[in-house]
Amino acid sequence: MSLNSNRLDAFLAFLGVERNLSPMTIQSYQEDLRHFVAWLDEQSLDLKELTPEKLDKFLTATASKVRGDSDDNRTDSSGHSKGTSTNRDGDREEYAATSIARHFSSLRGFLKYMQNQGEYDFSTESMLATPRLGHYLPQYLTREEVDSVFESAARGKNPLRDTALFELMYSAGLRISETLNIKLAHLDLDNEWLTPIGKGNKQRLIPLGSKAKENLREWIERGRPLTHPTTDNVILNAHGKPMSRMGAWKIVQQHTLHLTKQVSPHTFRHSFATHCLEAGMDLRVLQELLGHADISTTQIYTHVDKEFIKQEHKSFHPREMQP
Repeated sequence: MSLNSNRLDAFLAFLGVERNLSPMTIQSYQEDLRHFVAWLDEQSLDLKELTPEKLDKFLTATASKVRGDSDDNRTDSSGHSKGTSTNRDGDREEYAATSIARHFSSLRGFLKYMQNQGEYDFSTESMLATPRLGHYLPQYLTREEVDSVFESAARGKNPLRDTALFELMYSAGLRISETLNIKLAHLDLDNEWLTPIGKGNKQRLIPLGSKAKENLREWIERGRPLTHPTTDNVILNAHGKPMSRMGAWKIVQQHTLHLTKQVSPHTFRHSFATHCLEAGMDLRVLQELLGHADISTTQIYTHVDKEFIKQEHKSFHPREMQP
């Protein structure tokens, strides 16, 4: 293992111990930064020898691989975001714009940590500015499309479990990792509250609507015991074990085949946020419900909301309606 790899391991340990980030978040940092470390080793460069000119060479090469199509929000068979595409030889060629931005953010954190440790001598603030992502809007479903997904789940092979899964993703707006990690103790059905553990192991409070409460109770009391649970996770597979991301992805695909959109588990969280804003929810309240540390992350949904307003105007204003 190279010295550069050892430095990366030290940074990942710092994220877990000092910043208390979740294992999934740390894994994302590792995935992003291993490309940078591999590039250093290919160039036979020790991090201490990395000049701003050489760093710029890496950044330019990475940014030039931005993919110009609309695949930024697609997922692979495991439900993870597809950050890259491959050529016929299986080599990685291109990155989605959102993936590039995440790479730069991870590299910024890594080099800042190395500066604090005396392992890197140059300022990276100006060189590691996040690249422009263009007008990126997250994919979301209409209310009618969401209703059709719940109808499909109700007709499926495991209606109680699948409906409960969609309630957590859509009615509560949870990330897929949060959904699959919800424990029985996180649910207070009598008082209609849910307390998921989000990024940074931060707990938040989310109200449950009456329909979501009813469907979750049905699964917990009638369907879940039939799996002979081996864990206190709410969402289980057929063998009573915690459901995997792959399992959740397959359920989502099964019940969205009738739609023309590319749908992932995260699409339901985007739909939750969009529909809440459409109904007039305050942005600060939505930020709390989504568990965003920075309101700028939540503000992307205001753009979606404006698109919705524009479409509604075209559909219903007398001067806009088609004869």
